[in-house]
Amino acid sequence: MMLFMIVPLVHSIVMSFHNWNGITQPDYVGLANYERLFNDRRFVGAIRNNMLFLVLFTSMTIILGFLSAVAISRRMKGWQFYRFAFFVPYILVTAVIAVLWGQIYEPSFGFLNTALRSVGLQSWEQLWLGNHNITMYSIVTIAIWQISGFTMLLYLAAMEGIDQEIHDAATIDGVNAWQRCVYIIAPMVKQITFVLIMLQIIASLKTFDLIWVLTKGGPFYASEVMGTYLYRAAFEQQQFGYASAVAVVMTVIVMAVTIVYLALTNLPGKK
Repeated sequence: MMLFMIVPLVHSIVMSFHNWNGITQPDYVGLANYERLFNDRRFVGAIRNNMLFLVLFTSMTIILGFLSAVAISRRMKGWQFYRFAFFVPYILVTAVIAVLWGQIYEPSFGFLNTALRSVGLQSWEQLWLGNHNITMYSIVTIAIWQISGFTMLLYLAAMEGIDQEIHDAATIDGVNAWQRCVYIIAPMVKQITFVLIMLQIIASLKTFDLIWVLTKGGPFYASEVMGTYLYRAAFEQQQFGYASAVAVVMTVIVMAVTIVYLALTNLPGKK
């Protein structure tokens, strides 16, 4: 912890008050990096994109993971295949997933637009990664597809621990599938829901690799997030002092959101 977290964090905080290109002697500039940061529209836009990613990614992975786990836990036909198939995207390397979906989204010969043309829906064709209005939604869709299997697996493990006698009693009382989900299963797995939401929030705020491989934050910074903004400042512009300020602010945002969530849910004390 001290070597790989505390020391680098302290070093980043110190460097955030300097102007440094990684080679020459750092120059102390005080709060200039932070002043520049909060006056940069691109960084404000990156935060906004992170928040959009957070809301869509967290809500949809929780919902889809829960519903998939419910279906599999009830031993639907082919449940063993679906359990494996839903989890496979999670174990794939993110760069591989980005390349795969880049081919799917390819506007001329990609699978998605080709499928739309084949069923007469040419008007629905899009530049999925080239239209600044839908780029973030296209990327979030990939992230949801990748991670929903992880939430499904954790939900499934929690559901397997529910006493079968509870389900039997519900069946005798005439409880339908919807009521079973809402009034029996969901309350009994709420602890894992709180944990999953926290993990998805943190992952959303730190997202980088999928976006960088697919769009590098484009087009025209429409998919820029804090992670890509930081990388660009450090390794493309060699402004390591400024990038350190970005890293510090990013860390504060992640910690603040997590702490607020824990306070609102009182996670350690949930019964």
